Amino acid sequence: MMMVALLAAIAGAGCGSGDGAGTPPAKRRVDSNGGTYSVTVESTPNPIPMNEPFDLRFTVAAKSGSLQGVAVQVDARMPAHGHGMNRVPKLTTQADGTTRAEGMLFHMPGHWELYVDITQGGKTERAQFDVDLK
Repeated sequence: MMMVALLAAIAGAGCGSGDGAGTPPAKRRVDSNGGTYSVTVESTPNPIPMNEPFDLRFTVAAKSGSLQGVAVQVDARMPAHGHGMNRVPKLTTQADGTTRAEGMLFHMPGHWELYVDITQGGKTERAQFDVDLK
């Protein structure tokens, strides 16, 4: 599994599914599986193109407490095919507190799962977004 890690104190925003190329809403928000964090993601361009690079901008918000010492990882997989992306995106923290994942690439049509893993204090929670490319 290709994963990229970014250690940062991230201040507080998913990628969606739909018809067309990969038609997510402009922004999509989900809670992490443990309920500690809320993650909002949007893609550029939108919709997500097939077999062309795209960027994600996302924000992680703690529902309570601080984000001090948080590590964020981004990955995507096609569970039906048993593989992930062919590229490793570059993560950078933006001045507005969002994180940008540059160089994402979904190289084939079908169901993708986009993962944002948040680790703090040795505990990891995952926010998962479904993307259907046609």
